[in-house]
Amino acid sequence: MKPFTPQFQGSNWPAEGARALHAYLVPDLDLNPELAQLVAQCHQAMADHPITPMTTYLHSTVEMIADTTSDTITPAERQTLTDALHRHLAGTAPIRATAGSPVANSAGSYLDLHPDHRFDDLRRRVRAAITETRGPDALRHRGGRPHISLGYAHATADSDTLQSTLRRISPSHVPVAFTEVRLVDALWCQQPRPDGRTAWELTWEDIAAIPLTAADA
Repeated sequence: MKPFTPQFQGSNWPAEGARALHAYLVPDLDLNPELAQLVAQCHQAMADHPITPMTTYLHSTVEMIADTTSDTITPAERQTLTDALHRHLAGTAPIRATAGSPVANSAGSYLDLHPDHRFDDLRRRVRAAITETRGPDALRHRGGRPHISLGYAHATADSDTLQSTLRRISPSHVPVAFTEVRLVDALWCQQPRPDGRTAWELTWEDIAAIPLTAADA
Protein backbone atom coordinates (compact mmCIF):
# COMPACT_ATOMS: atom_id res chain seq x y z
CA MET A 1 0.00 0.00 0.00
CA LYS A 2 1.01 3.62 -0.44
CA PRO A 3 -0.13 6.94 1.02
CA PHE A 4 -3.76 7.65 0.10
CA THR A 5 -4.74 10.97 -1.46
CA PRO A 6 -8.43 11.72 -2.04
CA GLN A 7 -9.53 12.81 -5.49
CA PHE A 8 -11.73 15.71 -6.62
CA GLN A 9 -12.65 16.33 -10.26
CA GLY A 10 -10.06 13.78 -11.35
CA SER A 11 -7.14 15.43 -9.54
CA ASN A 12 -5.59 15.23 -6.11
CA TRP A 13 -7.59 16.92 -3.38
CA PRO A 14 -6.44 20.49 -2.67
CA ALA A 15 -3.49 20.35 -0.27
CA GLU A 16 -5.04 22.94 2.02
CA GLY A 17 -8.18 20.82 2.36
CA ALA A 18 -11.61 21.33 0.85
CA ARG A 19 -15.24 20.38 1.34
CA ALA A 20 -17.59 18.60 -1.05
CA LEU A 21 -21.13 17.33 -0.71
CA HIS A 22 -21.56 13.55 -0.66
CA ALA A 23 -24.36 11.04 -0.34
CA TYR A 24 -23.31 8.37 2.16
CA LEU A 25 -24.69 5.22 3.69
CA VAL A 26 -23.70 5.31 7.36
CA PRO A 27 -24.11 2.09 9.35
CA ASP A 28 -25.55 2.41 12.85
CA LEU A 29 -23.20 0.14 14.82
CA ASP A 30 -25.62 -0.04 17.76
CA LEU A 31 -28.20 -1.60 15.44
CA ASN A 32 -25.57 -3.72 13.65
CA PRO A 33 -23.59 -5.33 16.50
CA GLU A 34 -22.07 -8.04 14.32
CA LEU A 35 -20.71 -5.38 11.99
CA ALA A 36 -19.35 -3.47 15.00
CA GLN A 37 -17.47 -6.58 16.11
CA LEU A 38 -16.03 -7.22 12.63
CA VAL A 39 -14.93 -3.60 12.26
CA ALA A 40 -13.24 -3.73 15.68
CA GLN A 41 -11.38 -6.91 14.72
CA CYS A 42 -10.27 -5.35 11.44
CA HIS A 43 -9.05 -2.21 13.19
CA GLN A 44 -7.08 -4.39 15.60
CA ALA A 45 -5.49 -6.19 12.64
CA MET A 46 -4.59 -2.81 11.11
CA ALA A 47 -2.94 -1.51 14.29
CA ASP A 48 0.60 -2.40 13.20
CA HIS A 49 0.15 -0.92 9.74
CA PRO A 50 0.32 2.74 8.63
CA ILE A 51 -3.43 3.14 8.25
CA THR A 52 -5.68 5.81 9.74
CA PRO A 53 -8.78 3.88 10.85
CA MET A 54 -12.31 5.05 10.12
CA THR A 55 -14.16 5.02 13.44
CA THR A 56 -16.67 7.83 13.99
CA TYR A 57 -16.86 8.45 10.24
CA LEU A 58 -17.40 4.88 9.02
CA HIS A 59 -19.38 5.02 5.77
CA SER A 60 -20.07 3.73 2.28
CA THR A 61 -19.97 6.35 -0.47
CA VAL A 62 -23.00 6.42 -2.75
CA GLU A 63 -22.04 9.51 -4.77
CA MET A 64 -20.04 12.73 -4.68
CA ILE A 65 -21.51 16.04 -5.85
CA ALA A 66 -18.40 17.08 -7.76
CA ASP A 67 -19.27 20.07 -9.93
CA THR A 68 -17.95 22.44 -7.26
CA THR A 69 -16.72 22.54 -3.70
CA SER A 70 -19.49 22.78 -1.14
CA ASP A 71 -18.61 26.31 0.02
CA THR A 72 -20.13 27.62 -3.23
CA ILE A 73 -23.39 25.66 -2.86
CA THR A 74 -26.00 27.89 -1.23
CA PRO A 75 -28.47 26.82 1.47
CA ALA A 76 -31.27 27.09 -1.08
CA GLU A 77 -29.40 24.79 -3.50
CA ARG A 78 -28.77 22.30 -0.70
CA GLN A 79 -32.47 22.28 0.12
CA THR A 80 -33.37 21.75 -3.54
CA LEU A 81 -31.01 18.76 -3.66
CA THR A 82 -32.42 17.39 -0.41
CA ASP A 83 -35.98 17.67 -1.75
CA ALA A 84 -34.96 15.86 -4.94
CA LEU A 85 -33.32 13.06 -2.95
CA HIS A 86 -36.52 12.61 -0.92
CA ARG A 87 -38.54 12.33 -4.13
CA HIS A 88 -36.21 9.98 -5.95
CA LEU A 89 -35.68 7.73 -2.92
CA ALA A 90 -39.37 7.50 -2.06
CA GLY A 91 -40.45 3.88 -2.15
CA THR A 92 -36.93 2.60 -1.43
CA ALA A 93 -36.62 -0.06 1.24
CA PRO A 94 -33.76 -0.33 3.74
CA ILE A 95 -30.74 -2.03 2.24
CA ARG A 96 -30.05 -5.36 3.92
CA ALA A 97 -26.75 -6.80 2.77
CA THR A 98 -23.64 -8.70 3.75
CA ALA A 99 -20.44 -6.94 4.74
CA GLY A 100 -17.17 -8.80 4.16
CA SER A 101 -14.73 -10.17 3.51
CA PRO A 102 -12.24 -7.51 4.65
CA VAL A 103 -9.74 -6.55 1.95
CA ALA A 104 -6.37 -4.79 2.05
CA ASN A 105 -5.45 -2.79 -1.05
CA SER A 106 -3.11 -0.02 -2.17
CA ALA A 107 -5.16 2.68 -0.41
CA GLY A 108 -5.77 0.94 2.92
CA SER A 109 -8.54 -1.54 3.71
CA TYR A 110 -12.27 -1.96 3.29
CA LEU A 111 -15.23 -4.34 3.67
CA ASP A 112 -16.96 -5.58 0.54
CA LEU A 113 -20.75 -5.09 0.41
CA HIS A 114 -23.01 -7.44 -1.54
CA PRO A 115 -25.23 -8.30 -3.32
CA ASP A 116 -24.66 -5.39 -5.68
CA HIS A 117 -28.09 -4.89 -7.20
CA ARG A 118 -29.71 -3.05 -4.25
CA PHE A 119 -26.77 -0.66 -4.02
CA ASP A 120 -26.80 -0.16 -7.80
CA ASP A 121 -30.50 0.77 -7.73
CA LEU A 122 -29.92 3.18 -4.85
CA ARG A 123 -27.02 4.82 -6.70
CA ARG A 124 -29.15 5.26 -9.83
CA ARG A 125 -31.81 7.05 -7.79
CA VAL A 126 -29.29 9.30 -6.06
CA ARG A 127 -27.57 10.11 -9.33
CA ALA A 128 -30.94 11.00 -10.89
CA ALA A 129 -31.62 13.46 -8.07
CA ILE A 130 -28.17 15.05 -8.47
CA THR A 131 -28.49 15.32 -12.26
CA GLU A 132 -31.94 16.87 -11.94
CA THR A 133 -30.77 19.60 -9.58
CA ARG A 134 -27.13 20.22 -10.56
CA GLY A 135 -26.75 18.83 -14.07
CA PRO A 136 -24.61 15.99 -15.44
CA ASP A 137 -21.32 17.77 -14.67
CA ALA A 138 -21.93 17.11 -10.97
CA LEU A 139 -21.34 13.38 -11.55
CA ARG A 140 -17.62 12.74 -11.92
CA HIS A 141 -17.28 9.82 -9.53
CA ARG A 142 -16.52 6.48 -11.16
CA GLY A 143 -18.58 4.51 -8.67
CA GLY A 144 -17.12 1.07 -8.30
CA ARG A 145 -18.30 -1.84 -6.23
CA PRO A 146 -20.05 -1.00 -2.95
CA HIS A 147 -17.87 -1.15 0.15
CA ILE A 148 -17.31 0.29 3.61
CA SER A 149 -13.95 2.00 4.00
CA LEU A 150 -12.10 0.77 7.11
CA GLY A 151 -9.08 3.06 6.90
CA TYR A 152 -6.68 4.90 4.62
CA ALA A 153 -2.92 4.40 4.32
CA HIS A 154 -0.60 7.25 5.30
CA ALA A 155 2.72 5.57 4.41
CA THR A 156 4.09 2.81 2.22
CA ALA A 157 3.73 -0.75 3.54
CA ASP A 158 3.20 -4.36 2.44
CA SER A 159 -0.54 -4.87 1.95
CA ASP A 160 -0.04 -8.65 1.60
CA THR A 161 0.95 -8.86 5.27
CA LEU A 162 -2.22 -7.08 6.33
CA GLN A 163 -4.35 -9.21 3.99
CA SER A 164 -2.97 -12.37 5.60
CA THR A 165 -3.97 -11.05 9.02
CA LEU A 166 -7.43 -10.00 7.84
CA ARG A 167 -8.05 -13.46 6.39
CA ARG A 168 -7.69 -14.98 9.84
CA ILE A 169 -10.70 -13.04 11.14
CA SER A 170 -13.78 -15.24 11.57
CA PRO A 171 -16.57 -14.76 10.85
CA SER A 172 -15.45 -12.61 7.94
CA HIS A 173 -19.00 -11.91 6.69
CA VAL A 174 -21.78 -10.27 8.73
CA PRO A 175 -25.24 -8.84 8.03
CA VAL A 176 -25.71 -5.09 7.80
CA ALA A 177 -28.76 -2.87 7.33
CA PHE A 178 -28.78 0.72 6.08
CA THR A 179 -31.97 2.65 6.88
CA GLU A 180 -31.17 6.09 5.48
CA VAL A 181 -29.06 8.03 3.01
CA ARG A 182 -27.12 10.92 4.50
CA LEU A 183 -26.37 14.08 2.56
CA VAL A 184 -23.20 15.41 4.17
CA ASP A 185 -20.70 18.22 3.79
CA ALA A 186 -17.45 16.24 3.83
CA LEU A 187 -14.05 17.72 4.61
CA TRP A 188 -10.75 16.07 3.69
CA CYS A 189 -7.71 17.74 5.20
CA GLN A 190 -4.20 16.71 6.22
CA GLN A 191 -3.57 16.22 9.91
CA PRO A 192 -0.17 15.85 11.64
CA ARG A 193 0.94 12.45 12.87
CA PRO A 194 3.28 11.61 15.80
CA ASP A 195 6.08 10.66 13.38
CA GLY A 196 6.11 14.15 11.89
CA ARG A 197 4.27 13.15 8.72
CA THR A 198 0.75 14.15 7.76
CA ALA A 199 -2.23 12.01 6.82
CA TRP A 200 -5.50 12.76 5.07
CA GLU A 201 -8.43 12.52 7.47
CA LEU A 202 -12.16 12.75 6.79
CA THR A 203 -14.81 14.50 8.85
CA TRP A 204 -18.25 15.68 7.87
CA GLU A 205 -21.27 17.72 8.88
CA ASP A 206 -24.73 16.27 8.31
CA ILE A 207 -27.06 18.22 6.05
CA ALA A 208 -30.02 15.86 5.75
CA ALA A 209 -31.04 12.25 6.37
CA ILE A 210 -33.35 10.65 3.82
CA PRO A 211 -35.04 7.58 5.35
CA LEU A 212 -35.38 4.31 3.45
CA THR A 213 -38.73 3.18 4.79
CA ALA A 214 -40.58 1.19 2.12
CA ALA A 215 -41.54 -2.40 2.88
CA ASP A 216 -38.94 -4.97 1.81
CA ALA A 217 -39.67 -6.51 -1.56
